[in-house]
Amino acid sequence: MGRSSKDKRDIYYRLAKEEGWRARGAFKLLQLAEEFQLFQGVHRAVDLCAAPGSWSQVLSRKLKGPDAANTIVAVDLQAMAPLPGVIQIQGDITKVSTAQEIIRHFEGQPADLVVCDGAPDVTGLHDIDEYIQAQLLLAALNITTHVLKQGGTFVAKIFRGRDVTLLYSQLRIFFPDVTCAKPRSSRNSSIEAFVVCRGFVPPAGYVPNMANPLLDHRYDEEVEFKDVEKIYWPVH
Repeated sequence: MGRSSKDKRDIYYRLAKEEGWRARGAFKLLQLAEEFQLFQGVHRAVDLCAAPGSWSQVLSRKLKGPDAANTIVAVDLQAMAPLPGVIQIQGDITKVSTAQEIIRHFEGQPADLVVCDGAPDVTGLHDIDEYIQAQLLLAALNITTHVLKQGGTFVAKIFRGRDVTLLYSQLRIFFPDVTCAKPRSSRNSSIEAFVVCRGFVPPAGYVPNMANPLLDHRYDEEVEFKDVEKIYWPVH
């Protein structure tokens, strides 16, 4: 599908072309990283639903540098053009074999950071789009519980809507610090935002399970009104 004239006038679209990014979405991760210091102390990073690769590009440019020991793994069902310093897995994030392959590339060590900018093809039907995005987010969260170290960080796209508090509650089971942010480069007209989840601590006795990623709990006891404000009032 071709770009509209509106896209071509967008400052971040033009900047992406000028700076060699594969998509304008690179600036979303760059701005989130600046706001939340996402790359500090990161040596092993995973980019889920990575194609076309702009977030993997950001990770490559920001993490590789002089420290060649840093490892970046990009995962997507689609193949994408190679990127310097990025290991690519063409795989399904709902399969335990994909999680195992990620860990193999990290030589048995867990990731410090997992990011996911994946989104469905938008239908324009808000309820459907929100539901599909929620399922994608939960799939990303589930594989993250397999590969992320305790204390690690998870960043993913979310569509804000009436059921977003349920997703927020699910994230809070695994992360004590969850913030919803909308970077400057995310269009005002878009319902997208990004959850920044820090301090990964799985519940006592939790065993990652691809077949059933959700834990039984009462949502109304997990989410307080002060938490909901963090969802609807993003930092940018």
